[in-house]
Amino acid sequence: MYDLIILGTGPAGMTSSIYAQRYNLNYLLVGDVLGGMMIYPENITNFPSYTSISGIDLTNNFKQHLNSLGIKPIESEAVRILQKEKYFEVFLKNEQQYETRNLLIALGTSKRKLNIKGEDKFMGKGVHYCATCDAVFYVNKIVGVVGGSDSATSAAELLAEKSKHVYLIVRSNEIKGSQERISNLRNRNNVTIILENEISEIIGDKFVNKIILKNEFNGTKELAIDGIFVEIGGVPNISLFRNLNIGLDDKEYIIVDKNQKTTVDCVYAAGDITNNHLGFKQIVTACAEGAIAVYNIYQNLKLKV
Repeated sequence: MYDLIILGTGPAGMTSSIYAQRYNLNYLLVGDVLGGMMIYPENITNFPSYTSISGIDLTNNFKQHLNSLGIKPIESEAVRILQKEKYFEVFLKNEQQYETRNLLIALGTSKRKLNIKGEDKFMGKGVHYCATCDAVFYVNKIVGVVGGSDSATSAAELLAEKSKHVYLIVRSNEIKGSQERISNLRNRNNVTIILENEISEIIGDKFVNKIILKNEFNGTKELAIDGIFVEIGGVPNISLFRNLNIGLDDKEYIIVDKNQKTTVDCVYAAGDITNNHLGFKQIVTACAEGAIAVYNIYQNLKLKV
């Protein structure tokens, strides 16, 4: 029987494991993608001690920290969780099964899709969700980026360094996020920002060759492009926990209190999957939530001894 099983190996999950180790808990860290969504940003400038670092490099630094403490994540994912009277059974994809007194959910979010005609058809053939991964395929080509927050402007900035031209398509009448990055994009000759517009369809033959806009831009709704990068936020990964009847907000993020405790006893959550910080999803806040959760789990375990 474990004191704690941490589900998720993003910044919240990895930080949680560091504190679980510090408090000498009997725990497991489980996750199939080390770094989670943190691997995607090309240039992180707001994580303390780094003026600039890529998501992949920051993930590798986290990994080195875990290695230095002897923390070895189980490279799998949970597929089923059963709630017993005083513990939980966790079943993994690798067919292993474990029991734990406490759960810490740190599974973050998945990339949100546009859900428009042509999106699924051209996925990987001009439709992408990770500029860090796929920008290399669009050197001297014309691309579009959909979204109006930091992830979208970061993707546009990276693509502008490689591509012939970048269209940043924003549904609202303003762009949110880093004002410095927004200013840099506005000053680039190969970036066009299209506000108050959306894509209604993605068209191509074997690969994407154009998109259809909802509203006219420069007298037409058609825009010739070679690729489209979708950066419109995430969807919380909560399907695994629906049988636990955990409280969710109207956007299906897990409701937590100041101790990161959910509405279910002995179940905690941390990082992007929670409703904490009014939607302010940052690596540094995910780390803080993971640390807070494990501290309170440790305190509760002491009370039960």
